[in-house]
Amino acid sequence: MADLITAEEVPLVNPEADYESLKAELDAKVNAEGNVELSADQVLLSTQFLNLCKDKIQRIDRRFWSGSVVTDRPTLSSGYYTILKQKGTEPEGVKWGQVWANGAADDTTARKWIVAFDTAAGKAYAEAGPMGPVDWNVVEVKLGMSGSKTEHTDPILGGSVLATIDGLKAYAHFR
Repeated sequence: MADLITAEEVPLVNPEADYESLKAELDAKVNAEGNVELSADQVLLSTQFLNLCKDKIQRIDRRFWSGSVVTDRPTLSSGYYTILKQKGTEPEGVKWGQVWANGAADDTTARKWIVAFDTAAGKAYAEAGPMGPVDWNVVEVKLGMSGSKTEHTDPILGGSVLATIDGLKAYAHFR
């Protein structure tokens, strides 16, 4: 397997913009990027992450049910975005999830955001809440019951997350 490529972290032009404006900014960036070499039966998912909360966030956990990482980034600064790439083989495509948090895995005051995407089914799942273990079996079931767009607000800590998927473009933002 080839070495992972570290995705760049880019400041948002206008972090206060509405959802559609932020998504348009990132879609333009995805469309301008070069392509990853794929075989005829492979698909490439571009997943755009925006950190709109006040803290730097870090990846705590990740799960692939199908597919694999192409580009990676373990942290994301406040007011910045990154575009990560994943590839999979048809017909399964890419089905994956990731947990971001604004603190360490053992920090009981930290908030976590869970997002998951499935290219074959066109589904996106999102959840925000306090730190704690992630049951990936439950996330997979909830992903299967989701639509192409999911929003969730944490009733305890007040953070929110939005996740969408449109073909081979996925998008998530954290507030």
